[in-house]
Amino acid sequence: MDLETTIVGAGPYGLSIAAHLKAKRQSYRIFGSPMESWRKYMPEGMILKSEPFASNLWDPDRRFTLERYCRAHSLPYQAVGSPVRLDLFLKYAEWFRQSTGQNPIDKRVVALRRSSGSFVLHFADGEQLTSRRVVLATGHLPYQVMPMELAKLAEPLVAHCARMRELGYYSGRNVTIIGAGQSALETAALLHEAGARVNVLVRESRVYWNGPSMPRPLHKRIIAPDAGVAAGWKSFAISELPRTFRWLFEPTKRHGFVADAYGASGSWWLRDRVDGRIEISLGTHVEAASVEDSQVRLRIAAPEGTREMTTDHLIAATGYRVDIDRLSYLDPSLVSDIRREAKGIPALSSSFETSVPGLFIVGITSSPIFGPIMRFMYGAKHAAPILARRLQ
Repeated sequence: MDLETTIVGAGPYGLSIAAHLKAKRQSYRIFGSPMESWRKYMPEGMILKSEPFASNLWDPDRRFTLERYCRAHSLPYQAVGSPVRLDLFLKYAEWFRQSTGQNPIDKRVVALRRSSGSFVLHFADGEQLTSRRVVLATGHLPYQVMPMELAKLAEPLVAHCARMRELGYYSGRNVTIIGAGQSALETAALLHEAGARVNVLVRESRVYWNGPSMPRPLHKRIIAPDAGVAAGWKSFAISELPRTFRWLFEPTKRHGFVADAYGASGSWWLRDRVDGRIEISLGTHVEAASVEDSQVRLRIAAPEGTREMTTDHLIAATGYRVDIDRLSYLDPSLVSDIRREAKGIPALSSSFETSVPGLFIVGITSSPIFGPIMRFMYGAKHAAPILARRLQ
């Protein structure tokens, strides 16, 4: 099978790009299980941190937004200040897929290599095909950061928050969570509500909470407009001008800003589910970890000194770090041909193209180049039309 354009990944970026290509009557094929990481790994009961207006998939005419889905199904909708539950978002995403006529082929790519000016994709079922151009939209899962002290300990005793089991599995067990961001705090709340005994280890001296979000009058929105990641003109620029971000700053400054921007904090609506309900140990970090009698034994550095503790499970809510060398399906010779801005960070053109002609990368992998908005689904608003124009 020879294709013109292949999209690898059927999450928010892949489906949005496919919707734009279809609208332009361009030839393409999309592979992947629709919204797989959202359906398979994100815990039941989770609430999206992004505001409703920033929780869309993107078609070129903005016909299939979350707002339109809610109106069509007689559901309440408010652009800001009304958190979106995961189950609602998944129903919306499926409606978007059907409404835009997307039918991803549920096949997993296990290898991608170059051959005679094209790309050869190998699938888990043994099939292979060639494609002139490939768009990688495979998301955040390959980039999980696991602290060195925990790296040699196996699941399910130790897991990254991106790969948790069903919440009911932890009921009645002691669970320790490392981290102070939204993932750590929401995971703690969900596990507590599912019957687990939860302790959160936070390196900082306090937990940071975002201020309440609510609809605001026009004059306040002029002073600090709502944006894809947070309110304010700086956030607005980051959310709406990713190519300007790429052009304006040299790589080292971009990478540092993306690494530090919008640091660990919890959503306002989550605070009442955590404060006074869940044990939080501030100013602490793990120095060493081992398995003993089917439990995890930890050596903890704390303000009062070093102490030891045991826990049934340890969950690392320790974020993600872009490193294309961790994309295991890329052929080594192909990876070596991709020029880098820094270790693990690919150099991308203003159209998301790597130094290998015809190979494009979107989503979180592009965030060190185009800014932190590419860590969020809102970034697909920009990537999709840019790719559709470039691939004509």
